[in-house]
Amino acid sequence: MNRLLLLLVVAVTVRCAHSPEAVTQAVAPAAVAWPEPQPPALRLPDTVRPLRYALDLKLLPAEATYPGSVSIDVEVLKPVRQVWLHGQDLEVKRATVTVGGRTFDAKPVSESEGRLGLLLPEELPVGTATLTLDFTGKVDRERSQGLYGQAEGGESYLYTFFEPIDARRAFPCFDEPTFKVPWRLRLTVKAGHVALANHPEVSRESLAGGLERVTFAQSKPMPSYLVAFIVGPFDVVEAGTVGRASVPLRFIVPKGRGGETRYAASVTPRIVKGLEDFFDQTYPYEKLDVAVVPRYWGTMEHPGLVALGQPLTLIPPAEETLARRKHYAVIANHELGHYWFSAVVTNAWWNDIWLNESFTAWLDRQTVDRLEPSWDYQQERAMYATRSALSSDALEAALPVRKPVASNDDIVGSFDNGTTYDKGSSVIAMFEAWLGAERFRDVMRGYVRKHAWGVATTEDFLAEVSQAAGPEVANSFKGFIEKGGAPRVSARVTCPAGGVPTVKLSQERYLPAGSRANARQEWQVPVCLLAGTGTKSSRVCSMLKGPTAEVALPTKQCPAWVLLNAGGTGYYRGGYTREQLTALLATPPSAFTTGEQVALWADVDAAVERGDLPLGEALKAVPASVRSPERLVVESGAALLSQVRLDRLSAEERKRFRAWVASLYAPRARALGWVSKAGDDDGVKQSRSLFLRLAAGLGEDPALVKDAGPLVRAWLADRKSVDPEALSSALPRAAAHGDADLFNALLEAAKKEQDRNERARLLSALGYFRTPELTRRALELVVGPDFDTRDALIILKTSLNMPETQALAWEFYRARFDVLTQRLRSDEQGGLINQVGNLCDERQLAEAESFLTPRVTRVEGGPRALARAVESIRLCIESAKLQQQSVRDFLRAR
Repeated sequence: MNRLLLLLVVAVTVRCAHSPEAVTQAVAPAAVAWPEPQPPALRLPDTVRPLRYALDLKLLPAEATYPGSVSIDVEVLKPVRQVWLHGQDLEVKRATVTVGGRTFDAKPVSESEGRLGLLLPEELPVGTATLTLDFTGKVDRERSQGLYGQAEGGESYLYTFFEPIDARRAFPCFDEPTFKVPWRLRLTVKAGHVALANHPEVSRESLAGGLERVTFAQSKPMPSYLVAFIVGPFDVVEAGTVGRASVPLRFIVPKGRGGETRYAASVTPRIVKGLEDFFDQTYPYEKLDVAVVPRYWGTMEHPGLVALGQPLTLIPPAEETLARRKHYAVIANHELGHYWFSAVVTNAWWNDIWLNESFTAWLDRQTVDRLEPSWDYQQERAMYATRSALSSDALEAALPVRKPVASNDDIVGSFDNGTTYDKGSSVIAMFEAWLGAERFRDVMRGYVRKHAWGVATTEDFLAEVSQAAGPEVANSFKGFIEKGGAPRVSARVTCPAGGVPTVKLSQERYLPAGSRANARQEWQVPVCLLAGTGTKSSRVCSMLKGPTAEVALPTKQCPAWVLLNAGGTGYYRGGYTREQLTALLATPPSAFTTGEQVALWADVDAAVERGDLPLGEALKAVPASVRSPERLVVESGAALLSQVRLDRLSAEERKRFRAWVASLYAPRARALGWVSKAGDDDGVKQSRSLFLRLAAGLGEDPALVKDAGPLVRAWLADRKSVDPEALSSALPRAAAHGDADLFNALLEAAKKEQDRNERARLLSALGYFRTPELTRRALELVVGPDFDTRDALIILKTSLNMPETQALAWEFYRARFDVLTQRLRSDEQGGLINQVGNLCDERQLAEAESFLTPRVTRVEGGPRALARAVESIRLCIESAKLQQQSVRDFLRAR
């Protein structure tokens, strides 16, 4: 082997890492005893680690492929004969290793799931070395993953999206988050094209053939999933500066779309200021370029080059509705918040992705609430996230927040909305309330400062919690993160004569009726409760460590009621008896905060799901919520209405139910009207949207429905003639009761529409038509030639959720599933499987299992998604059996 090494030293040619156009052939020995490839099962070995990258690409947006070269300085921790990294769907033309001034060829070998090995002709010693790979990559034009292309307005543009494991599709790299190192990028592009990356341009030189070479500053340490660049004939909109350091803000948009960034340009500096204030740190990069990518998918926290979708960012000034302003502000805040919780501090492995996503989802509540207090975003998001999370945790198949990761399927599945985002952020909010807002904020600040520009684990974070609040709190936190499911906390009040009243708390796992899971599960639960009479109450908090605990109340009077979730921030279900619920619902609402009322209504909902309270009895309480001046209380009470399965009602019962719903919500909906009035603030606009959705949507109030059609037809004739706030509410209502003429008008408008946002709105409306002929026509558009399947998929999702169209949509789903999966990314395919969970019928359950079981193995995360969907169908069937008679009795009395 030593003699072979000497031959290599003589024969090798050293080359520059930044020259993809010229490939020099090294002379290899006649025969090399290459080692047998030993690919890792999943995680790369820790024997060779990257220290820095130099990436050189030639990117012409109209081309199907591109040449590239990457030079990776590595640290060798143990002598090796093979180096493993990642490269997927790449053609590696040459690989060399430079060590100790010598360069020799390596033999590239590809294994499944993007594992790329470099076999070495000799042992690579401990120390440093440089790997250089010349390769050709492919531009993705179907699924928007890796390095992808999109045509718009007759021009082609290139974008990147790598999280979690798609950087390997664009270039060879150590594609794991723990490998966080500096990068230097150089792009060869068409002269005049915009080329941007995470860090600023440092030089641009002209080349032959109408090309330019653009070199960017070396980056701060980044994992591969955060590397980003864009190339194409973009317009660049200068938008001033942001942050304490006054770094430049620019929006990078397709040609001619710059005028639609007005709102985004006005609010983004305020978002950055809010984040700086929260962390008490300066914005961490030299610039903030906003790459406006084609779709909502692709939105991503790339440092210095944040990607935000056109549906979010491009808002014509005349259409800056509340919904669109709020959508941009929330998502932009989330992605820029990731600059601290992802870029500055990165999860060491994908099992700890919650350190990025849960943290930032929780952060959104803080910073958006301060950005626009009239939105009441902190309470609103708490309501939605907790509802979603507790619903996910009710399943036997519930995942923990911190998920074990043993496969690429697990990596993709770790980005789970119900747990990774919603439960994680809700658990964090619970402990924030337990410690106090300022104290908990300081824990977060300390965590970021301690691990800045490095990687962190759950254990690192819990160490910060333990130091600030003690090991008991840290252990409690750990239990909520690492266990699936959620507690159900119940209380029994004892008032001894002449003694101090006490409450005996008990816990078990919350499970809905029909669940096959085991309820015997315990947490260390931070419980805060209120005990009172009338509007006066006392608060007491205790850490419930075992199955039961007794808590003395700070009062001598026996309370008339006990609220189990003081503040409404606890991540648990309140397990009330019917008598306890009756007492609480009879208490004046002024005794409780908005958050407490929201939590109480959620517990009423949970009691129905568990079978403790008949749905028909619970519905009698809903009118009390309608009278509340608080929008979120109204919405919380209305959540009970979704438990009524319209597909299980007769035509007459459905008519009675809708009329009852309309009687509750239509008076306020009519008073607010379809069209905004002068002086309406965002709070009024949010209430209008809610009451119209309930009264004209679920309630199908005849007068409101009648008014929706003319608004939509007027808008089709002249887009500027109708209040855009009104259109968002009117369009689905008009479509749901529309005829073939309206369908055809909307379809023709969608075919002609060049603006992606407007086209999406029109396609969404087509999913609401109910007549069988129009439903079939709408569904065929999902796979037809007129629209991108990813844009038209909303039609199928809408139709699957409506009782009038569900049967046809389910038939279409099975007939076209194989076609759909060929056009969708793995996460989109998983979402398609999740949609099946909306079914609620024994026959459909059998069809879903027999049809999808042989297919889900081909989808990343597919088996897990199907298990959840099947369990959801089973639970729905059990609930319907349990509750149907009480609903019928309730409707009979209306």
